[in-house]
Amino acid sequence: MAITAEEKNNKPIQVRVFPKRLLQPETAEKVLNEIDKTKGVIRMLINGKNLPRKVTCGPGTGADVNHPDRKVIHVGDCALELHVIVGEILVEVEDENAVENVKAACERGLPFSFEFKRGHFIKRRPTLTDYGKYGFKSRTDEKINLEDERILGLTDPHARTETNLCVIKTEEENNQS
Repeated sequence: MAITAEEKNNKPIQVRVFPKRLLQPETAEKVLNEIDKTKGVIRMLINGKNLPRKVTCGPGTGADVNHPDRKVIHVGDCALELHVIVGEILVEVEDENAVENVKAACERGLPFSFEFKRGHFIKRRPTLTDYGKYGFKSRTDEKINLEDERILGLTDPHARTETNLCVIKTEEENNQS
């Protein structure tokens, strides 16, 4: 699959927001909502230390873990339970203006310093595993069989996306409904 000149010029920009501290659920919710309000954001991904539901090893194996940071947060019109202590936020945006707006949103939402780097952090093209899970659209169309290709690279291809993914509609999608 060759990349056309049009796709090359319209390539989204990815940034990594790495706070100097791990985020409490309230701070994570605040900064994610600030980023969500920013025009030009395509998708976001949070990474961090896992918050397991059960003890996986040792004498308490199988016992419930009641971690205080495993809370439900609200981002846009979506509620999601935090499965991680937020340590970094990856954001994909449409253009250079959106990059500056995301940085300003992080400055408003984070009460401490953070690193802000551009790079390639979320995969843009499907892998062989993705084709195995989702399949092709048709025999003549080699694109991956996904209704919304923004979810590509946001979750483990072997995991169920229903519990780990929150798709927030854009203003255009809300107006069409």
